[in-house]
Amino acid sequence: MGRVSRISDNTRSSHIKSAERVLVILAFLARRARPVPTMTIARECGLPRSSAYHLLSVMRARDFVTYYAEERAWGLGVAVFEIGSAYLRSEPLERLSRPLIVELASETGETAHLAVLHGNEVLYLLKERPELWATKLVTEVGVRLPAHLTAVGRAMLMHLPAAQLEALYPAKRPLVRRTERGPRQLRDLKIELEQARGLGYALDDEMTTPGITCIAAPVFSHESVPLAAVGITFLAASRGQSERLKLAQEVQQAAITLSRGLGWHGDELGEVALR
Repeated sequence: MGRVSRISDNTRSSHIKSAERVLVILAFLARRARPVPTMTIARECGLPRSSAYHLLSVMRARDFVTYYAEERAWGLGVAVFEIGSAYLRSEPLERLSRPLIVELASETGETAHLAVLHGNEVLYLLKERPELWATKLVTEVGVRLPAHLTAVGRAMLMHLPAAQLEALYPAKRPLVRRTERGPRQLRDLKIELEQARGLGYALDDEMTTPGITCIAAPVFSHESVPLAAVGITFLAASRGQSERLKLAQEVQQAAITLSRGLGWHGDELGEVALR
């Protein structure tokens, strides 16, 4: 009986090792823009050439990789696309963020929300409001607001490439304002976004609604692209500087946790320090 157990353990260990190697190969190919030869895959993935070829052949039979005979190289197969599409259909962003938004609202005692960028506007996807919160807000689910005025919008804008930001906001066109606060031109917005990026979070201090302040932090995809933003909203007069600092830290932590859940492996979002 003991010998049978050892054989089973060895077989299990072998299967685990093979599975790990398959995942390493898939991850490697996903980072390459062009098909890759077998020798390169074996070398970069730390595999014997024979093992790499055997695994690639099995993956090819299941359509996880494609072999391009003319180039003598391998690329990702259609099965990977199907799995990726299924992942997107499962709404991972909303599913992973919902419990975090609920927890953030509970811990801070303030309204918490999740939003995504839609052109030069933000679209609010989730919102959790404490029962005692009586103040009416414009940040309802499904509402769109100017991204450059909202904390959630600025949290994403501050990580966009300059060319993309300029495409969203033509330099000669004045920026929309909802109150007496907020940037008037793109050059003003760029300065404010640079300051926010250094802190790791964005602030809307009564730019959207008089008397209301919002703090938000970006949520990154596995490619380090700003995919969404987590934010909280509170009465501007109800929180002092030290309290705002603590809120910013909690918002950042929620955003980092969500980013990690989406496959992000970057550094921390930045040092939280109110000026």
